[in-house]
Amino acid sequence: MKDIDVLRRLAGQDISIELDDGVLILDFGHDVFPFLTDLEKREHYFKIMDAADNADDVKVVLSLAEPNSLGDETYDGYLRKTCGTDADLGNLGDSWDFKGNTDRLRQLCFHRYTIERRVASKKIIIDGLRGAIVTPFFGGTLSADLRYATPDMRFSLIHKKYGLHPSGALAFFLPRYIGKGRAMELMLTADSIDAEQALELGLINAILPAEDFVSECIKRAKSISGINLSTLESTKLLSTPYRKELEGHFKTEESLVGYSW
Repeated sequence: MKDIDVLRRLAGQDISIELDDGVLILDFGHDVFPFLTDLEKREHYFKIMDAADNADDVKVVLSLAEPNSLGDETYDGYLRKTCGTDADLGNLGDSWDFKGNTDRLRQLCFHRYTIERRVASKKIIIDGLRGAIVTPFFGGTLSADLRYATPDMRFSLIHKKYGLHPSGALAFFLPRYIGKGRAMELMLTADSIDAEQALELGLINAILPAEDFVSECIKRAKSISGINLSTLESTKLLSTPYRKELEGHFKTEESLVGYSW
């Protein structure tokens, strides 16, 4: 069976999958948050990642989601559903009930395993970003090799609103892009980082027109997929020497939430 047929079978109806000249396009649509806590959906996604990494005809993986599907309102709704209506949403970081909540721990596990797979992957990982991107997905996208954004994209540092730590390995990756001092300042004092500022800081690679965003992302991904496979894989390997440090970061996160996975 062809690689693309295997990938489509694994994805089912949860993720739209296309293969175009070595570029595997994963479209998550509007409903991304179920992947955080639904074990079956999560397992399907991880199997897709593993299969893509072993597929000979895949050189680049491009991930897309609908605008604001990773944004503030969706994240707030997820937290309210997880915590219940009586929870103090402004102080979740000190709530032992929240720390031990199964869905919360599944969320942290999802981000950890996704990030570790992306960093270890032999493929070039590209994210297409539209609308607001909340803290854990902000951190997660910094594990990609390239990021393209629409003009209205913004990184939302919303974790402070809920008294939460900067999850998604944001505190690990952000200092590597902009230095510890600037990263600390943004994580502690900024509410958001807009697309222009993100481009200036080197957090995204380009701002692309919203009306042609998907086609432009694919076009840029194809320009990379045409490069010799050995060059792609060696460049990726040499650009990610920090895997042991990343493991240590997640061990520290485990100690913060009082749980080991």
